[in-house]
Amino acid sequence: MLSGVIRYYTSMAGVPQAAYLPKLLMLAWVMYTLIRRPRASHALIALYMLAESCVSLSHGVAPEAVGFWLWTVMPMLFALTATPQALAYLNGRVATTGLAVLAALCGIGILANTFMTMPWVGVSVSVGGHNVRAAVASYVGIASRLSGFGRDSASTGLMAGLLTAWLLMRTDKRWLQCVLLVCAGAAIHATTNKTAPVSLAIVVVAHCFFSTMTIKRACLWAAGIAIAFPFVSYIATLMFNLSGTGFTTLASFQDRMFNTWPVIMEGLLKNNRIWLGLGPGGFGSATTYYESAFGFNVAYADNSLLYAMANFGIVGALLLVAFFVRLMMRAPTDDRPTWAMLLYLLFSCATTDTFESIGCLLFFGVTLSYLRENAAFMQPVIWRMPARFTPANWRARATVIDAPHDGLRGL
Repeated sequence: MLSGVIRYYTSMAGVPQAAYLPKLLMLAWVMYTLIRRPRASHALIALYMLAESCVSLSHGVAPEAVGFWLWTVMPMLFALTATPQALAYLNGRVATTGLAVLAALCGIGILANTFMTMPWVGVSVSVGGHNVRAAVASYVGIASRLSGFGRDSASTGLMAGLLTAWLLMRTDKRWLQCVLLVCAGAAIHATTNKTAPVSLAIVVVAHCFFSTMTIKRACLWAAGIAIAFPFVSYIATLMFNLSGTGFTTLASFQDRMFNTWPVIMEGLLKNNRIWLGLGPGGFGSATTYYESAFGFNVAYADNSLLYAMANFGIVGALLLVAFFVRLMMRAPTDDRPTWAMLLYLLFSCATTDTFESIGCLLFFGVTLSYLRENAAFMQPVIWRMPARFTPANWRARATVIDAPHDGLRGL
């Protein structure tokens, strides 16, 4: 969200590498955690990553690209290794105030961008012999997609929605909730991002009218939709010629359905690459700096499951889906804010490469950590119905598991 301005001014100061200091600290923490608290699961994940790295090298991917991919997903690894104390701190007043300040900066940046052109848009910074864009200029027709202080409009729009959803679930004041939604709607509209407003609207509706258990079920459905989209589009293009149909307002989604997803599926099916994928570094933003010769679009997937499949194949994608579904099924329904955040992220996964966005990676890791901690420490209370009863409200005496329920909370 602030990467554009940070990259620009650090390069002006002659130290463009300073923009990577937060990720470097994240890497140090992850290494410290793995050394201090090693687990058997860590060794299995490391072995699998080593095997997939060999797949990348066998496809001609540069070793630096593999390291770049790990560097890209470092924010999620950092959040997944967070301690319970750090996770509890995020729900405190200081952390909430800090996130509110970030949300305000996001809106201020977009507002300023409507009246002036930011100096870092279109500027390239040399880092390690590679030209890195401080911020990307993009347009919808003749209208500019505003990125504010961020690097691109898509990441800024998603981050605005994420911060709004996080703050919305942590305040009970209706006027403040309305102000948040109005400001977020205006900011996201300026970025022209369509995924963020749809995901945020779904979260608001679910928060107003549904119980936490229903939101949990909606998360499972959202995961299923994100998984089904690429396969449905591929089958549809094989059976029908739909390239000439559609609406102007849904042009970007139509392009995903009939061009992006089917082309990637065909490229993965070629030479049986769909089973193990291209390997980490063979797909995604790493290909911007390290060339690859796969013969099809390997820069973006616009779908998080397809992104995972392109990197790790069907085998890796199935393992990730199995882990994710198991975690959701085991997690209790006493943490309404976490389930709401997960609902936003899952609907964003359907049409966005969330693994390429620092903000989405951080919030995704934090959300999974909350669910994991809640599942690990869930202690159901067993109690018995009293023996005394009256004919009007008679109930059979039975053992019941009392699970906490927070009920409905509306705007």
